[in-house]
Amino acid sequence: MFESITAFLTSIGISPAQLFAGLAGAFTRTVIQKQPLTWAVVATSIVGALCAIYLTPIIGLWLGLNLSVLAVNNALSFGIGLIGMSLAEGVLTLAQNWAKNPRLMRQMDAKGLADALNDHSHTREMKTSDRSGNDAD
Repeated sequence: MFESITAFLTSIGISPAQLFAGLAGAFTRTVIQKQPLTWAVVATSIVGALCAIYLTPIIGLWLGLNLSVLAVNNALSFGIGLIGMSLAEGVLTLAQNWAKNPRLMRQMDAKGLADALNDHSHTREMKTSDRSGNDAD
């Protein structure tokens, strides 16, 4: 049975090792935060596992790691699963802030990235707009 599941996952491009290491990392995050088991916690664990599946090869390449070593692959997948939800939230925040102000990331450097992540001026404008019923533009 496990062979057929592994074969199916591999056939659709998912590394079973990364999937299970990512799920283990996401589950560990839940245990550390002492959260009760809810659908939100299950969804967070799935997001962590998905981040591990799809980001492990990219981050491993970026860091110059040898992902053919199973221990390195699993450790990186576990770590990404552990912080996967935070990574996803950060990327969404970055995208939302950039969509509101594309000038934030004209230069792709650490300062531009930090400015895009920390730009709360549009959030304040939206809250003001919601209260007054008028656009802040």
